[in-house]
Amino acid sequence: MTRRRAWAIGVVVAALLVAGAAVWLWQASSGAPSSEATPTATSSPTPDPDIDLRALAQQSLDEHLEDCTSAEIAEGVVPDGCGIRIPWGTEFAAVDDVRFRIEQLPMLTLTADGVTAEDGFIAEDGFIAEGGILVATVSGTAQDGSPRTETYRTESWTLRGDVTVEDGEVDLDVW
Repeated sequence: MTRRRAWAIGVVVAALLVAGAAVWLWQASSGAPSSEATPTATSSPTPDPDIDLRALAQQSLDEHLEDCTSAEIAEGVVPDGCGIRIPWGTEFAAVDDVRFRIEQLPMLTLTADGVTAEDGFIAEDGFIAEGGILVATVSGTAQDGSPRTETYRTESWTLRGDVTVEDGEVDLDVW
């Protein structure tokens, strides 16, 4: 190998190293969100960073579900917006009493639908709450007319809905 050829190869290798370093620096400083960061939509005015929307929504959902499961059940009709479906129609002719026991509340996850700001901070997000465990004990009259009591258990108690936060207060709309 001649001296001239060695210099040419050295120059090409150095140029490739400089180009690679430039690309690496450009990508490192581009400000692209990392894969671990959760994208959020922002608008003016900026939301209060002290508000933990998920925690407020979870607390509101927990209170809502406590109310649902302590409500008096009339004629076997469970309250709307509670995510409770019990297949008692095939086993009971009439339902007299339903008692609920929450073994595990569903965990809420926000799904970003959008953020708007009008006269203060308003965030509108959807949610899904999954992983709840609910036990229902149903008493009433069986299809054959005899008294009957059955216990139903679900380990997949799930709810969906909308969350609206305005001025630090959470409003849930469970569908």
